[in-house]
Amino acid sequence: MKMNFRFVIVFCCSLACVFSLFSCKPKKNTESFNAMNTFMTIQAYGSKSEEALSTVKNRVEQLENELSTTMIGSDIHTLNDANGNTVSIHDDTAFLFNFTHGMYKATDGALNPALYPVISAWGFTTGDYRIPAESEIEELLLKTDFSKAQLIQNGDTQNLKVEPGMKLDFGAVGKGYAGDEIVRILRQYDVKYALLDLGGNVQTLGTKPDGSLWTVGIKNPWGGDAVCSIKIADKAIVTSGGYERFFTGEDGKKYIHIFDSKTGHPCESDLLSVSIVCEEGLYADALSTSLFVMGKDKSIEWWGENGGFDFILITKESELYYSSGLTDSIQVLYPFNAVYEVKL
Repeated sequence: MKMNFRFVIVFCCSLACVFSLFSCKPKKNTESFNAMNTFMTIQAYGSKSEEALSTVKNRVEQLENELSTTMIGSDIHTLNDANGNTVSIHDDTAFLFNFTHGMYKATDGALNPALYPVISAWGFTTGDYRIPAESEIEELLLKTDFSKAQLIQNGDTQNLKVEPGMKLDFGAVGKGYAGDEIVRILRQYDVKYALLDLGGNVQTLGTKPDGSLWTVGIKNPWGGDAVCSIKIADKAIVTSGGYERFFTGEDGKKYIHIFDSKTGHPCESDLLSVSIVCEEGLYADALSTSLFVMGKDKSIEWWGENGGFDFILITKESELYYSSGLTDSIQVLYPFNAVYEVKL
């Protein structure tokens, strides 16, 4: 029987290509768990992704054990119980202290980890909501000058000291820092593609496995479908807003969980939500809170003076403002009253 060797060769080469494509498709693994008061889901692609995710989960649990305000034995719980005495802390706590200390100054107190006693007085740490007397708020505010907290190096030991009555909470930056740590670990295991959903914080490593960009939706503060979407790679997107955690007082007024460190009251921003897009989850986490407290005009001014990130601001007047760095990646999906591109 006469065979067409050219056909056989082409057919075999085609099969080889198909098998090569399947063998090169990165292995996907997913890990979901509760940590830092949120439900986290991580999708990672790579031959070592399962091992990487196990390491990731252990690392996040370690961070929670160090940074939690409620876990007995954590650095922060121990510090808050020390009534001004010096406490030995881990490297992660020291790193976050230095970072937030700098952001406290840079944002003129818009980011303030020392507001924990004030927030507690309003009931946001326990769920027993109330409106404190103004005299109580004023007294508590005297203990919230974060610039007075000190990190003391004693040989290889790092110690933290705050004034008596001052208590710290790194909740505004903890998930952002965890996101950066997760990405660092995934890279160590040669994971090139990953999607992190850390409950309001989304972070990506690389593109999707097929080379396309990840599409992330921005939550609708009025409820319903996403108001816009952004295409990203190797970026973090963090959103802050007062539309999920709040209570309605006896006066009929809504009080949100984000606080103004100057007044000791829940923030009365003209914004409904702030989304920050940048390379580091920690910076995005810190800025989303800070800019929300600042309000629209001051946020845009701060961005113009500092840069290094992009933003999406949604106002109470149903307006959307976005920085010019997002022009090619943003898609508006909601009928806003107005949409503005902000340029330097």
